[in-house]
Amino acid sequence: MSKKYEELGITDAFIFAKVMSNKEICKPVLEQILNIKIRDIEYLDYEETIQIAPGSKSIRLDIYVEDDNNTVFNLEMQTTNYEELPKRSRYYQDIIDLKLIEKGQSYDILKTSYVIFICTFDFFEKNRSIYEFENICVDDSEIKFNDGTHKIFLNTKGNRDGISEELQMLLDYFDGREPESQLAKDIDRKVFEARNNKQWRREYMSYQMELNQQYRNGKEEGRKEGIDDMSKLIKMLISENKYEELEKAVNDEEYQKALMRKYRITK
Repeated sequence: MSKKYEELGITDAFIFAKVMSNKEICKPVLEQILNIKIRDIEYLDYEETIQIAPGSKSIRLDIYVEDDNNTVFNLEMQTTNYEELPKRSRYYQDIIDLKLIEKGQSYDILKTSYVIFICTFDFFEKNRSIYEFENICVDDSEIKFNDGTHKIFLNTKGNRDGISEELQMLLDYFDGREPESQLAKDIDRKVFEARNNKQWRREYMSYQMELNQQYRNGKEEGRKEGIDDMSKLIKMLISENKYEELEKAVNDEEYQKALMRKYRITK
């Protein structure tokens, strides 16, 4: 069963993306992770998005930004440990490069890019807090490929040796501890504000209903029809401002079916 909106925290992808959409939060987080100073960042338009319903606004579950040195960053929270994670990072890096090519840019000016996953688990099982990867020569590790691509996996449960005190406290907060640094406290305040944002709450309810329906119909031939039915219900409830019904339908499959019959979406 999905979480209620008021139970969501910073490690929930929806809240993470909303909080990191604030420049005053995202910029210092990147600075702490990379141990650099960034003068400014700009949000880019090619995030991976999930469409709630036809004609509705997409939901962003990861963050793409570019700094004043034309370096592109993709930032995402990961709470599920699955073996395809490295390929997911490769996919994100490909998105960054392909979008530049689509704009008519030549290969020689592809931007330096970082794909950053904040993981609540140790994917590589070496007890490190940071794993950073660049392309190097297999036969001579001192030879770097210098293609400008970087992949960083943060592990909230890793050994804190060798990282700054600020980053230690940030990872501790992401791991569920009380915020101690000013940055962690600022993030926690934004999480509280996000939980009280009515528009974001509606987006989450609609998004969660869509996911639940996709999951239930994922192994059925009628998957597309089921998703279309869900989209119709979401649009009807929103148009009538019935947000309590929408929230209840997220966690109650029988109530959801009853609403579909009520609105004559299904028999």
